[in-house]
Amino acid sequence: MYRFHFPRVFLGLSLIAVLALAAACSSDDPAAPSSTTFPIDAPVGVVSGLTDFAGRTATGIAGGQQAGIWVNGVGTMVTEPDIANLNLGVEASASTVSVARGQAAVSMTAIVAFLTANGVAERDIRTQSFNISPQYTYQEKLSSNGLRTNEQVLTGYQVTNTVSVKIRELDQIGLLLDGVVEAGGDLVRVNGISFSIDDPSPLKIQARELAVQEALEKAKELADLAGVTLGQLVFISESSSTPSYNTVESRGDLAMAASSFAPTPISAGEAQIRVSVQAAFAIQ
Repeated sequence: MYRFHFPRVFLGLSLIAVLALAAACSSDDPAAPSSTTFPIDAPVGVVSGLTDFAGRTATGIAGGQQAGIWVNGVGTMVTEPDIANLNLGVEASASTVSVARGQAAVSMTAIVAFLTANGVAERDIRTQSFNISPQYTYQEKLSSNGLRTNEQVLTGYQVTNTVSVKIRELDQIGLLLDGVVEAGGDLVRVNGISFSIDDPSPLKIQARELAVQEALEKAKELADLAGVTLGQLVFISESSSTPSYNTVESRGDLAMAASSFAPTPISAGEAQIRVSVQAAFAIQ
């Protein structure tokens, strides 16, 4: 009797169908697309154009190339500073920590009292650092076997206390500096003076406008020189916004010497607010 094995026949037919389907899907034509998905109601040309543009942009960035016209623009605003930041401190050394700390405390208390009595607000005086460190020296020592070595010997302790003082009345800087040196005595250390602008935001806005305007003018000029039509702006970035201020450095002993004869002259000069932008334009 002939027996029909249905499962074996079915598996054989299924295998043939799978092989036929795989052969149909594979193609020798390299241009044949594998799969494409478009947004609903979007023209094929628009989607293709956006895809090509994204691909070129990614390739240009990855390969370090710049497509289109890339320019930089810099805007600078020059003004007079309205704030002075005085960095000063006291430094005391003694054989014990308590004595050194006490000397530094007396000197700094006198400095702060003078500043507040002469129009500097307490909120404008800020402690920057307070350090206590041991002081050592090295003494030569002869060992029992006749070898000479250097031995570390504790000689005392040093206490430093530094503050930052914001001075809003610039015409009073010289008088305040001389008064600080006199109040603090020989322990005073004047580390420097810097000038800045209390609120640079409005000047930054104006500098940013100038930077963008310069970038646009450069792009138009380059397009005209190259004989191409300048396209739309495709990228813009603010790469830096760096205020530039004057700084005056001084030393306590020099300030003390100056205050003994005449008021210390301090000039604020000028301050610059600079903004830089980078922009990229397409070429039509």
